[in-house]
Amino acid sequence: MKSVVFYNNKGGVGKTTFAVHCALRAAEYHGLRTIAIGLDRQGDVLRWISGGEVSVGDGTVHQHSPNLTVIYSPNQQPNLRLHVDLAVMDSSPSLALAGSVRTDLVVVPVDGRLALEDLQNALPDLLESQAKLLVVINRADAGGARTLAALKRACAKVPRITVWSTPVPDSPAIKRAAEYYRPVWEVPYGETSAGSKIMKELCDDILRMLGLGGRR
Repeated sequence: MKSVVFYNNKGGVGKTTFAVHCALRAAEYHGLRTIAIGLDRQGDVLRWISGGEVSVGDGTVHQHSPNLTVIYSPNQQPNLRLHVDLAVMDSSPSLALAGSVRTDLVVVPVDGRLALEDLQNALPDLLESQAKLLVVINRADAGGARTLAALKRACAKVPRITVWSTPVPDSPAIKRAAEYYRPVWEVPYGETSAGSKIMKELCDDILRMLGLGGRR
């Protein structure tokens, strides 16, 4: 089993959005047996993937499809032995979790300089975990071209991380995805949107970094 955790100790940067799309893309498009784990107390991964139909409670398990199961396990990585290909974890913005979650890849969304500076606090623990680190710039274009360029330069100075080549845009279609509790490619006017295209590319690149090409 391979695993990826979406983490930043700043909230509201896109962790849940990326985690949900990665889990759905892996399970539904690539045919990978996937488990999505909500480590965040808010339980948004469970709520989103279930379409808002499942009440959030400790230990809640939801079977979304034959290839995708969702587990709510706030602030604690469950000790599971499951016959799956991929575990996708949505972390809370907690420094305590930074070095405690066992994973192959940490994806860190940043939407501005504050999110990047907050990453510095957790960076020693993340590096000590030996996981690969992938920083993804998210919605930074909302501040204009100069703001985005400055964030790219700041990211390039952070040691021992990989920065994903294409920033994820401030996309109306991605915002609708959260409101509809569906992936961006399934919301009205979402399939052909720039947000849908870039989200698919991001998810596929994450799977490639994990060595998972899918079975489709």
